[in-house]
Amino acid sequence: MNPTEVNETIKAANLYLTRLKYLNSELESALKQVEHTFKETETHIHEAFSKLKEVFNNIICKREDYLVEKAKRTRSEALAPLKECKSYILGKIETTVKLINTGTSLTTNRDLKEFTENASLLGSLPEVPELKDVPYLSFYFEPSLEIEIIDKITSFGDIYKMPPVQISELTEKPGAILVEWKVVVDNDEKVTDIEEFRLQKAFGDATKDKHLVVNFHDCYKGLDTQFLIKDLKDYQSYSFRVSCKFEGTTEWSPWSLAQVACTTLKHFTWKYNSNYEYSNEYKVAKPVGSCEDMLYSDGAQISIGHSIDFMFLEGDSNYAIVGLVNSPSNPLPKTVKEAKDGTFFMNNNGKIIVDGVEKSTVLPGFQRGSKVTFSCSLANGRNVRVSIDCEDKRVTYDWPVSSLAKIYFVAQFFSSKWKVMVE
Repeated sequence: MNPTEVNETIKAANLYLTRLKYLNSELESALKQVEHTFKETETHIHEAFSKLKEVFNNIICKREDYLVEKAKRTRSEALAPLKECKSYILGKIETTVKLINTGTSLTTNRDLKEFTENASLLGSLPEVPELKDVPYLSFYFEPSLEIEIIDKITSFGDIYKMPPVQISELTEKPGAILVEWKVVVDNDEKVTDIEEFRLQKAFGDATKDKHLVVNFHDCYKGLDTQFLIKDLKDYQSYSFRVSCKFEGTTEWSPWSLAQVACTTLKHFTWKYNSNYEYSNEYKVAKPVGSCEDMLYSDGAQISIGHSIDFMFLEGDSNYAIVGLVNSPSNPLPKTVKEAKDGTFFMNNNGKIIVDGVEKSTVLPGFQRGSKVTFSCSLANGRNVRVSIDCEDKRVTYDWPVSSLAKIYFVAQFFSSKWKVMVE
């Protein structure tokens, strides 16, 4: 082996060593995750069952005491009239015995008089209730209820090897991140039983700084398996997690493993033009007066997979137009009249103009309070397909523009009464 081959082998070995160390680091993280989540799970199990024991014990003791007190109360209520009757009978027995004894030992007329007086005290026998009418206390419980309680306790809780839903992909968008998730439970039947998903976001990296967990807050609840989180700062880390709720339950499932992402694409902004005034970090623009100059984005910010919303905060009946421009040459067209090839417009009357040609399909026109969305996707593996959404209506055209092109978003207003925000 010559020196060159030795050097190449050493380089390959160093690269191999670097990769091995990386894999070892990943493995260490995996081991720590299993151990850490086990300890957390063990703690949660003990806490849940300790609380359950305490609650059940209190409930059982209270129920036991209540039933014993109820039995005592029933006994007292039943014994009171019986004891009263018994006392009366014992009194009658005593007087009757005395009468008999007096009668058997009569000696004088005086004794006979006393005997006659006492004999008049004999009356009817008191009424004593039959045993069938006397309370016969007993304790009863439904064995089936005991079985049901035992069954509930024996099925209380479970161990998830993995949370039932996990984040599958994080895709950066201009000033936003598209979060996608999927169900990963072992029981496929559970997939159709999901009632709702819940997505949360936290500022910073919650996987490294556990204190950030308290900063998680809801971003979305619903049945969709993806959500675009907007208004994010570029180059800033954000943490995301998701859970779900199954039908028939009131509690949310365990959270997915938190994942961290950031967007390197700044949010959509307008380029400065002295004929316009701006607000909200250049996301909102308003003509100062009647202006025929087109308003451009601050750079070619649109590409495949991007969508842009034009939201009209103000407006009137004067002509207005929004859309996309692909112009590899400079200077960029200043007006709609100059812009032909590489343009995709929609005007306030709902008409679509592609590369200077007006299409037959007409959308609802936009006005104050309207939102128009342009979405770009791949067509034929090389061109751009543009969809426009307005008031639940959509049109889609293939645009003969390279999929690698960087595209500007634009607007033009012929009145100062218009005001538009991009997002």
